[in-house]
Amino acid sequence: MGGVCHLSIVRVHRESIGLDARMNETHETNRHFWDRISDYWRRLREEDKHFLRLTTEPELAFEGGLLEVIRGALPDLKEIDVAVVGSGDNYVAFALAGLGAKVTSIDISQAQLDVARARATELGLEISFHRSDAADLHGLQDESFDLVVSSNGFYVWISDPSAVFASIHRVLRSEGHYAFYDVHPFTRPWDGEGSPLTMKKTYWETGPLYEEDSDNIEFNWTLADLLNPLVRCGLRLVELRESPPVSSRTWQGHSYQEPADDKELMDWQVNTRAGLPMWLTVHAQKP
Repeated sequence: MGGVCHLSIVRVHRESIGLDARMNETHETNRHFWDRISDYWRRLREEDKHFLRLTTEPELAFEGGLLEVIRGALPDLKEIDVAVVGSGDNYVAFALAGLGAKVTSIDISQAQLDVARARATELGLEISFHRSDAADLHGLQDESFDLVVSSNGFYVWISDPSAVFASIHRVLRSEGHYAFYDVHPFTRPWDGEGSPLTMKKTYWETGPLYEEDSDNIEFNWTLADLLNPLVRCGLRLVELRESPPVSSRTWQGHSYQEPADDKELMDWQVNTRAGLPMWLTVHAQKP
């Protein structure tokens, strides 16, 4: 992937008449994947009921200090226009709406959005739901948000981060903020836990990556792949954070159930991954 910002491409896409003209083939493959497995994720989240706590404990939706970063940029979120891009299970959307923000939840999977809409109703939250590819954000007006947020597990599905940054730049108002946390790129090359670690691929093998017996396509971007195009698309880098894991739950599956208290997993001499940064947190601003 080059470092070119795709501002002109995004505008052509946005002005296209038909949705087919805007489709990213890789993202469409992943959309079908998430539509298919959304019921599994719905049942998983129903088991732990974690989402029911987000309006009173918003910090549960964030890692890597992202909520602290957002509050530093916008101390009062009441009536602030916020877009959550790649909203997935919508925990970040629920948390920000609970803090008073006017939230638009954006995801490529309609099935995921349908689950989130039902949960928002259960929580008594007013959230707008919008299906769109993050590389285009079609249907969203220019300069309509004060804050755009994405969270863990977003960029692994993105085939072209530059197109995403261009879209985010377009929908942000002047002096608006983009903040995200995601799995740190340094964690991607390793196979399993333990010590010493073994590599399953090089750091520079970014993708597309295909899981055996799966119908999705993933990407493992480097720091340069993320930060250089972000800046080239006109966003100003304000803050970068690298954070360690804070709980053994990091390595204990996808559920929010309380993990077994496995102290060995948090000891880098036993589990080398505990000595690596787990989260990458980025705060950028549109001039």
